[in-house]
Amino acid sequence: MSEIPYKTDRHGSVWPEMAAFASDSESFAAQLTAVLHQWQTANYRFVWLHFPVEKAHLIGSAAAQGFAYHHVEGSTLTMLKCLVPDAEGPPDASHYVGVGGIVINGRNELLTIREKYFDGRPALYKFPGGFVCPGEHLAAAVVREVWEETAVKTQFRSLVGVRHWHVNRFGKSDLYFVCRLTPLTEEIRPQESEIAECVWMPVEQFLQHEEVSVFNRNFAELAIKRSGLAATAFDDYPGLARQEVIELFLPYS
Repeated sequence: MSEIPYKTDRHGSVWPEMAAFASDSESFAAQLTAVLHQWQTANYRFVWLHFPVEKAHLIGSAAAQGFAYHHVEGSTLTMLKCLVPDAEGPPDASHYVGVGGIVINGRNELLTIREKYFDGRPALYKFPGGFVCPGEHLAAAVVREVWEETAVKTQFRSLVGVRHWHVNRFGKSDLYFVCRLTPLTEEIRPQESEIAECVWMPVEQFLQHEEVSVFNRNFAELAIKRSGLAATAFDDYPGLARQEVIELFLPYS
C-alpha cells in the first residue's frame, strides 16, 4: 500500500494529499483505515479531508470512519475527524462579511443606488457595496464593489462603523463594515444586472428621504460628523513586515 503524503500544522492537524488516495471506495477505505491508525499513534489531533467533485463518491466511506461534514467551498467539500476524545476542531466560518461605501463629492452629493429586486418589493436608496471576497482587504473590497455597481472610482478614506446582525442566513451571522470613500471620478454607469438606479443625491435630501432606511440615514450622519478609523498600523506591530495580509483600523491621531 503506497504512502499518503500529508502536511501538518501547529494545531496537531493532518492534511493528506487527496490525489494520493485510490479512486475506488474499497481501496480508499483500506488506505484511510491504515493512515488513521498511524496518525493517531503519532498523537495527531485532527484529520482534514478535502473532497473535490470528482472524488465525491468517496465521502460515504469517510463518514463510515467517523468523519463529519465541516464546510463546502465552491466544488470542494471538507470533512473533519477528531482523533482524541477531548479535541474540539475549529468551527465552520460563522459570518458573512459585507461592505458599504459612503461616497460624497465636492458638491455635497452622496452616491446612492437602488438595487433590482425580483419579488415585487420597492427598493430603498442605499450605499453601494457588497460581499468581501476570501482573502480580500475591506478597503479593497469596498472600492471594488463601488466600482462594479456604479463605475465610480474611489479611494478608501476611513472605517465609519460596523453592524453585527444575527440574520441566520444558512446559519451564519452578518458583519457589515460601512466605509467613507473619496470619489476620484463622478461619471455613473450602473451595473445593469443588479442596479436599477444610481444617482448623486444631495446629502440633505438623502437624510430626509422617505425611501432611505433609518440605518443608512444614521450612518450617513455619522460619516459627516466624525472622521472614523483610519487604515494604519502600530509602528512596533509584529505584523508590520507582513502588512500585505494585515489590516488595522485605528483612530486618527
